[in-house]
This record gives sequence, structure tokens and C-alpha cells, in this order.
Amino acid sequence: MARVFVNYLRQSARKLDILFMSQISLQNISTVLSSTTNSFRFPPVSAEFAVGEFVAIVGPSGVGKSTLLRLIAGLEHLTQGSILFDGEPVEHLPTQQRNVGMVFQNYALFPHLNVADNLGYALNVKKVKQSQVTHEVALVAKRLAISDLLGRYPKQLSGGQRQRVAIGRAMLSKPQLFLFDEPFSNLDPELRIEMRQQLKRLHLGLATTTLFVTHDQHEAMALAQRILLLSHNGVEQFDTPENIYRSPNNVYVARFFGEPKINLFDVKANNQGLQLTGKIEHRIFCDVPEVLYRQKLLMGIRPRAFRVSLLPIPQGIQMNVAKVEYLGDVQYLYLSPLINSSQVAESSPPVDSAPLMNNVENKANGDLDQGGHLVVVLSSEAVDVGQEIYLTFALADTLLFDENEKRISL
Repeated sequence: MARVFVNYLRQSARKLDILFMSQISLQNISTVLSSTTNSFRFPPVSAEFAVGEFVAIVGPSGVGKSTLLRLIAGLEHLTQGSILFDGEPVEHLPTQQRNVGMVFQNYALFPHLNVADNLGYALNVKKVKQSQVTHEVALVAKRLAISDLLGRYPKQLSGGQRQRVAIGRAMLSKPQLFLFDEPFSNLDPELRIEMRQQLKRLHLGLATTTLFVTHDQHEAMALAQRILLLSHNGVEQFDTPENIYRSPNNVYVARFFGEPKINLFDVKANNQGLQLTGKIEHRIFCDVPEVLYRQKLLMGIRPRAFRVSLLPIPQGIQMNVAKVEYLGDVQYLYLSPLINSSQVAESSPPVDSAPLMNNVENKANGDLDQGGHLVVVLSSEAVDVGQEIYLTFALADTLLFDENEKRISL
């Protein structure tokens, strides 16, 4: 009975020109894509996307972000699992019967059709009256600020204009699900920000369930209500942007989000607490479960978590500035320990209320020059290469990972 009612609502919504949104369920879906030279196995993925939700799908190149969209759209076939729209399996349906609107990286506009005909293509295929097509095309064009482009052809448009036409065409197909496959990757940075803002406004107005593939962490954070982070092993974390940044499941997630990348330190645990090892040692007195004593642990500290002083301060770690990157409102400082430094610092209980020092040799972080650590300070503070500075940080601002690189709490 519930499914019959949902189908009735969907049919009524289409008659009234309302975009009907769907709940999407992926149940252990996977596939194998083969070519003459190699094959790619998309690992099993399970996820639930709420009605009207905007989800960003992120991950490095080659993990299957676009493949996931193509599986949902029906452009690739499953080898296992099921895809459900509002509880109904759709994996047996061809693409045209799944009612999804897909926007590609390369726009995929018809070069022989003008903007108006590209926008109204789906309506014309459905044999909608021409007067209605003209009316709806005009409404969408106004919404996307392309009314003055309706008579032009794709080759006469800029990249941003072509992308707006592609989005408008998807809107006029009245989908229950939008699929965006890196739609802004060919645009310059300023235009990307503009299109990002426009897409966010559109989603607030349409409230259509949206899946958005991007390799840009900033884009994902700015647009999405939740983020699905993929690796070659499958889903690493599916959570809100804030939780992914502040409470990453593992080292992979912690390293993927955040710029500059998180600093990682080798850590040993014993009955006195934690000891960061390296040229400058640091002991943190705290309670540590005995099960961790023999494990090789990692501690992560984000560059913005460091407190920087140009003058000596209590418990401050003395560092040398190896390189400075000036970025306007901030500077990225690449730091290295002082030559012949053998200082050993300790933080006394209570550790949560006292500033703590860090071990400045980071063998686990290959993103930094000569093993130096990256911190961020305000650009108003003049810092020069070769200058000595002093660092502190709070235990509450650190992340601890076990020998399997999974995040743990003390």
C-alpha cells in the first residue's frame, strides 16, 4: 500500500510539474569493469541517501566515484547488490526509466541545437506541447540567468554558460535524483566558486536528492550536507563535513581532509602515558589502556592547532623556520628542529588544561619538506626563513590512531 501511494504521489507531482525527490538505498553494490588492457573492480558499497539530501562523493582519482554514479544511473551494470529508489529495486531498469538527471564534466550538450532546444530536449522527447515547452524553458533560463543565450549554440558559449545549460536541461527532465559528475572541474577557480554558490541556491529551492562527485575537498565541504569518502577499499566514512574533519575514522580520512595536511607523529604508550619519539622527545602524562602498550601508535595534529610564539614561552618547542609560503591572510611555515637539539620536554598533569609540546620529527608525514612540520600563523606576524619560533598545542586538539590506523580515544 505504501509503495502504491508513493507511485501515486510521483505521478501527481509530474502532472503538476513538481520535482519529486527520492530516498536512495545502495545495498552492497559492486561491479567489475574490463577493457582489453586491464580491469577495475569497484568494491562493495552500501549507503542510504535521505530524501532531498545533498551528498558529495569524494576520493582520489581511480577509486570509482564516477563509476558509482554510472551504476546508479544505469550506465553500468551491477555484478552484485541492489539499488533502491523509495524502496523499489531499479537495477533491472534501463537508464531512461530511472528518472535521474545527470550533469557531466564535459557538459554533453547537443552541438546542433541552440540553448533553448538543448534545455527543452527532454520535454520534446516526451511530446509536451510546444507552448508548455517554451514556457518552462523560459522559467528555467531566467532562474539560471541565461535568458539572453537561448538563441546561441554551445560553441558560442563560455564554460560556465555551457554548464548552466547542462544543469537547466537536467532540471527540465524533472528527475527524482540529480547526479553531478565533477561538473565544475573544467572551470577557472573564480567561476567554480560562482557556480558552486548558484548550485547551492538551486538545491535549496528544488530540494531534490543530489549526489555530487568531486575531487575538491573545499567544494565538498561547502556544498554537502554529508560526505561519502571512497578509497580503493570502499567507503572510509560517510558523515557530516564537521564530523569528517573533527572525528575522522582513520588516518586516511584525516589526511584527505584539511589543508595543509595533518601532521603525524610516531607515539609509544606506557604506564606513564604517551611518548612522542624523535630528535625532540615529548612525554604526555595520561591514562592509557594497557592494550596499547605494545602498539605502534600515531598522533595527528592539524597545522592550525599549533599555537605559535616568536618569543620563548613555558613548555614551548623551539623550532627553525625552513620555508615560508605567504598566502595573503595566512602563512604556511615549514619547520625543522634546531641542529644538535636534544631537548626533552614533559607535560605535567592535568594534561587537558596545560599546553603540550610536540615531537618535531615526523617520519610518517611525507608531504612536508625534510621532515619539518607545517603550522599556520596570521600574516600580520612577520616570520622569516631561519628564524626561531616556539610551538605549543593542547591534547584536546590531537587525534590518536592505533596500529591499524583507526582513530581511538583515551
